[in-house]
Amino acid sequence: MVEHPDFAEPIGLDLSLDEVQSQLSEQQSRFVVVSLEEADNPNPQRYVQPVEEFDNLFQSIDSTTALQRALGIQQREQRGRGRRRSGGGRRQGAQRRQRIDYASPEHAGEDHPGRISMAERTYVRDHLDEVNERLKQQGQREIDPTDPELAERYGLQPPGS
Repeated sequence: MVEHPDFAEPIGLDLSLDEVQSQLSEQQSRFVVVSLEEADNPNPQRYVQPVEEFDNLFQSIDSTTALQRALGIQQREQRGRGRRRSGGGRRQGAQRRQRIDYASPEHAGEDHPGRISMAERTYVRDHLDEVNERLKQQGQREIDPTDPELAERYGLQPPGS
């Protein structure tokens, strides 16, 4: 047993697969853990829900789209906080901001300062539809291959060329 509300640590049980497999299903193994934070409570309450029930919380949009948008906003806010340093130098003990790999499937094509690496250009070129779908879901600008600036930046050939 991995987690139980009445026990603080995992407990090993001597059971055979045959004894428990008929009681378990894929549906019973996919859960979302939700933590509800309140301003006056330093210990947020945690809840576990099957993924299907969690999906039903979203009425006007599917949960995946809502989560991807929220994640994009969260990441932009985190990046924004990292840029607002004062005093010119690093403070003693300050944590370094984690570098973002813009050539990765999670970040390729995102608007960012600096130059576009060859790896990011290649990924965007090879996966333009996927990149644009992710950018759209995150509420960011899509990469239009007919835009001369974006086409040059990512090494794209405009349609019909």
